Amino acid sequence: MDYESHGYAVIFSLRQKAAEEAQRLPDLLLKADRIATSILSGEHNQRRSGSGEKFWQYREYDPSDRPQDIDWRQTAKGDRVFIRQKEWQTTQTALFWCQNNSAMDYHSDKDLPTKHENAVVMALALSILATNTGEQVAALNSSDMPGRQDTALEKLARHVTAHKTDDLPMAADMNPAKHSTVFLLGDFLAPVDSIKDRLKNLKERTENIVLIQILDPAELTLPFDGRGIFRTPETSAAHSHEYLIENIETIRSAYRDRIDGHNAALSELCRKQGWHYIRHSTDVPVSESLQALWGIMRSHSVHNRAGGNAR
Repeated sequence: MDYESHGYAVIFSLRQKAAEEAQRLPDLLLKADRIATSILSGEHNQRRSGSGEKFWQYREYDPSDRPQDIDWRQTAKGDRVFIRQKEWQTTQTALFWCQNNSAMDYHSDKDLPTKHENAVVMALALSILATNTGEQVAALNSSDMPGRQDTALEKLARHVTAHKTDDLPMAADMNPAKHSTVFLLGDFLAPVDSIKDRLKNLKERTENIVLIQILDPAELTLPFDGRGIFRTPETSAAHSHEYLIENIETIRSAYRDRIDGHNAALSELCRKQGWHYIRHSTDVPVSESLQALWGIMRSHSVHNRAGGNAR
């Protein structure tokens, strides 16, 4: 093999892909803007809050919390114990992380968007909604300064489309400004214990975390028949495996039990940590999932914490 020629070919391929992503940016931004505008127009009769929306007021009590911080009035409304959180400051920052690796390029049908495309559109639409409530936005894992202007949105769009990531945010990304709101968008199919460990440092910086799990419908149901090869994502090449299944139907029930169990454990992790969790399936319009999420966040309802499902 001519390694020098191969190296140039790889570089050319990467540049070509970057150029293609850049060409898609206006379309993705336009799609996100239309979704955000639709959601905002549905609220035009509601009282506008001042700059700095207060998304949540409470979280569930943890043994590490002080008993004197328990809000007994809110606790009396149900069977769980709640801590009243500090109200958000006047100016807030919303930070976004989008998983961007081969796992997110998957779509089971040519008429469905990839998981990454949905993640980008959702992140950009949420960033537009955030700037409309007076917040500054930026990518979690970038050096760009947060802002409210179109330039900040464009920088965010370029970052989440071009910047490659691991399956989970890296430790170096876990240093947001105190009390920032952090939106994490990915498939979150890594072991739940790994997710908990990786996000531990992030929790120490802010309690305002929104975890948006984006899955292709085939990943939830395994609808295929006959023989199939399952392989781990290319980004895990060091531990890459391929599995030949002669008859997929024979493992469908066990697979569904396992994916349902994983998603339930992920939802429970978010509930215990006091984070918002919503699952989005790529066969559902992005606007539908965002409308549900935005409604939860605007309602300040502790009973809508975690476990959201936009299928």
